Amino acid sequence: MYNIKNLDTIDNNYANGLLPQRNSPGVFYQDTSCRSNLADFLLDSENRRIIRKTDQYSFKTIPLSDFILTPEIQKQIHSWVKELGWDFPTSSIKTIFTRHIFNQINIWFLDQKPIAYLVCYSDNHISHAAYVFYDPSYSHNDLPIRIVLQFIIDCHQNNLKFAYLGRFSKTTGYYKRTMPGFEYYNNQQWQKL
Repeated sequence: MYNIKNLDTIDNNYANGLLPQRNSPGVFYQDTSCRSNLADFLLDSENRRIIRKTDQYSFKTIPLSDFILTPEIQKQIHSWVKELGWDFPTSSIKTIFTRHIFNQINIWFLDQKPIAYLVCYSDNHISHAAYVFYDPSYSHNDLPIRIVLQFIIDCHQNNLKFAYLGRFSKTTGYYKRTMPGFEYYNNQQWQKL
């Protein structure tokens, strides 16, 4: 693991394929990470299909500092995580929402009811879709993919250089390979698939 001391190095850590460790703010680790190079942004027909099939959902983006992680929301997210079978303790949920580098949240709704949360890090050059929590009843439709796709679209519209998407392998986040401008970090460099 790599430990950082100040926020000036966060962009460099992401550029070098490092990802923030969820339980230790300021600690980054090496894994196969991926991103959308927004210079190569182009929505393909599958991306457009997902947007069409998910137009009933809405979302809002707010600073994470304006979001209140109530006991009810924390319990709801914990329940979702448990039902999805993820290894994500409640203490980690609390850390990423309240004591980490993350500074933005996208809240997704269906009929004004919150059904998903995307916790992000964002600055003037890059953004990272760090953690997506969603109601498990939506796990077999296009909503989880749309959340990440919309994140990339918003990053492109905000003229950012890169939208970092977290881990990538054939067992973790493999769907991300269909995202616009997809690249993954391998052998100390960013590569197209």
